[in-house]
Parts: sequence; structure tokens; C-alpha cells
Amino acid sequence: MTLLSFQEYITEAGSSAERQENAFVKAVNDAVANNEGLPIKLTTKGGAELTGVVKAEKFEGRQVSGSEPYTDVQIFTGRGIKNVSMKGPAAPSLAGGGLRGIETLLPGLGVRFIHKAYNHLIKKKKLKAGDKVPDVYGILNDEDKELLVIGNRAIGGPAHFMYIGGMDVKFKVNSNGDLNISNGKLIPAKKFADDHDLVFRFRARRNDQRFDPDAADKNGVPKIYGKSPSRGDSAGRLVVTDSVPKSAIIIKF
Repeated sequence: MTLLSFQEYITEAGSSAERQENAFVKAVNDAVANNEGLPIKLTTKGGAELTGVVKAEKFEGRQVSGSEPYTDVQIFTGRGIKNVSMKGPAAPSLAGGGLRGIETLLPGLGVRFIHKAYNHLIKKKKLKAGDKVPDVYGILNDEDKELLVIGNRAIGGPAHFMYIGGMDVKFKVNSNGDLNISNGKLIPAKKFADDHDLVFRFRARRNDQRFDPDAADKNGVPKIYGKSPSRGDSAGRLVVTDSVPKSAIIIKF
């Protein structure tokens, strides 16, 4: 079969931020339709396979906080629904759902890290108002990182799988109707957590944000970053990633 691309469906799929999810869903549902509605097997390059797939849908729920949910796509199989968190190859965050999601899953963990980061920047780095802020990292333990990757119902999970692949989903449908996605990998969420060293990273939302030692949210949590002059974004962003630069500031918390 000829390798196909969903580049031609970008407009149909909606905004560019959602085209990966929409293209994935359309690939699955078209393969099922082409198989006369019978279940198919879904495979990805070097990843897990799912059998008995009957359809896929975009997940429309939210976190209890109102933020974007963990689950992006649901795959319906003969053995139940599988929740999938979808990421691009260079996704800025692999898990956690931002500070609100992290605090929902592990109350106090994200806040404790931010306070430690703030104190380090003040006491060790001697930062003053208006200074550029270096990114700060903190290594997560095995138990915490697994929960951060899998999530729970309160934040729109749990995620059964991570899917990491290109924004334009490329695939082929075999002669028996099975679907193979060639530029993405479906990974069990627990395996992803087990196989990766994950860390907190606190970073700016915009390049022109600078240190503001007095900025804090309504609960007294330091924002660390001031308002962006160009875009108006305030505070920093707490994300979960799997890489730490050699010269990084690493906080124990």
C-alpha cells in the first residue's frame, strides 16, 4: 500500500495545535470504515499494538481545575477504552498538566519545588529584580514520576498510553485492514515512566520575562518571573521533561 500523509487534512482537522489528534482519530476511523466496520489492529513504529480497535474519538473532558485534560484521544477496543496522551517529538512538557495538574495529583510537590527554586535564585544566584532567570530543574523520584505520567480522573486521565510522533500523521492500511502509523510511537504510560528519568523544569513563558522577587499568586507562591512586556504573560511555567543540560541548576526538594 502507498504511504499516506494527512497534510491535506490540516485545514479540515482544525487548528494546527490539534491537527495531530484529529489526524490520528481520522486515520483510525477511516481504517475501520475501510474494513467494513470490523475491528482492526493498530500498530506504531517500534511501539505497542492494540487489537480489536473499533473507533477513536477526541476526548472532550477537562481537568477539575478547568485546564486542558491529560487525555487527548480515546481508542475504543473490545477490551475497553484506552486513554492516550499525545505529544510531538519536541513537546515542552511530557506530563504533569502544569502546576495546577501537579498539585491535583501530588498536593504540595510543585509548590515546594517553586519555593526551593525561588530561595536558590535569591540566596545562591543573588538574582535581583530585572535579571534574566536561568531555568531551574528538580529530579523526580520513581513513585512521583509514574503518577505524573499516568495521572488520574481528576485531571482527565488516567493515561493508558503516551503517543509521541509528528504533527502530520503518516500511515498505511495493510491488505487485511490493519493500520500502521509510521511516524509515531504508542507507549504504555507506565513503561514510559519506568524508562525515562523525569524532572521538573521551571522556565519562562516568554523570552522577555525577567526576575520579579515580589510577584506571587494569591496563595503566596512566588511567580519568580515578571510580566512579559511584549505579550503580557506573567509567572513562569512548571513542566515535566526528560532532559537536563549539563550546566543546569538542579534543586533538591
